[in-house]
Amino acid sequence: MRPRARTFLFGSLGALALGVGALVACVSGFDPQSKVDSVRLFGVRADKPYAKPGDDVNLEVLMTDARKVKARPLKLYWIPVVCVNPRDDLYYLCFAPPTDGGPNFIPAGPLADAGLEGGVDAGGFSGAALDNIPTGIDLGPFLPQGTTFSFHMPPNAVQPRQGIDPYGIAIVFNIACAGQVRLAARDPSGGPQQVPVLCTDEDGNKLPPSDYVIGISRVYAYDTRTNANPVIEKMTKDGVDVDQAAGITVDTCKAEKRADCNEIKIDVRVPDDAWEVNPAEVGVTRHEQIWVDYYSDIGEFDSDARLLFDTTKGRVSESETKYRAPADPVDGTLWAVVHDNRGGAAFYVTSIHVR
Repeated sequence: MRPRARTFLFGSLGALALGVGALVACVSGFDPQSKVDSVRLFGVRADKPYAKPGDDVNLEVLMTDARKVKARPLKLYWIPVVCVNPRDDLYYLCFAPPTDGGPNFIPAGPLADAGLEGGVDAGGFSGAALDNIPTGIDLGPFLPQGTTFSFHMPPNAVQPRQGIDPYGIAIVFNIACAGQVRLAARDPSGGPQQVPVLCTDEDGNKLPPSDYVIGISRVYAYDTRTNANPVIEKMTKDGVDVDQAAGITVDTCKAEKRADCNEIKIDVRVPDDAWEVNPAEVGVTRHEQIWVDYYSDIGEFDSDARLLFDTTKGRVSESETKYRAPADPVDGTLWAVVHDNRGGAAFYVTSIHVR
């Protein structure tokens, strides 16, 4: 059974509250997150996870198309307005009217190039900015495409916050869609958590979850705080460095029971200096939490995610995951995404050859 939800949140959303137990938890009846057999967005990396007001921020997406049947080509589209400081940092309020906490927007991509910056508060316009775009038409030809996107953090993005240091937040939406991108009218009875962006066929019929993913990226703004992305020095197989260009070669698993298959140990190495102090912790010295998520289109992992650095204890000594190969010879791909709990990310991609 495939997961029903096809909306993925990137950046710090949720990470601050997740321990490694929650990270690796799997709901019974669902495929593990590491199994890749559809359109997938693995992560979005900002070159400045904590930006300063006025910075240019560059986003990069790691994605793939692992569908067995590709009736339509996959493309990544960006919604070219950036949602700034929605009430309570709730991403779905980016599509709400101003009376319901709708935020300010800044134009980005071609809209910014057209000279539309300036205006209301955060550098753009307020309210549900997409309300003026017709629903039911293919927006693909008008949207920025590709795995990278840039925007300008507004000079006045940082706002006072009750009981904590001032900060700002910019939210960017994209959609990996093997079809046409359309806006949908908000359903008055559908509740507030609506992202009215659809992936459809040529007749406007919504495509199945295997054909699209909506990405929601958060970038925080601070006047003084900084955060660097973690760095992946290398990957290892059974303790030996992997040649990223050559990939990993493993034997097929012919055992009748998968549990009897030979396992290899996969790990990633992140340097000690990537484990930054987290200045949000007042009165104590705590660092970031750093973990890695694994994905592959062949074989299986015993753990989808592994903790690399604890907030107080530092490097975790046994951070490897175990991988079992499929029964037949095949070539595939392994993706690893390293996160810190302040929105930083790093990507590693290599091939797997089962012989």
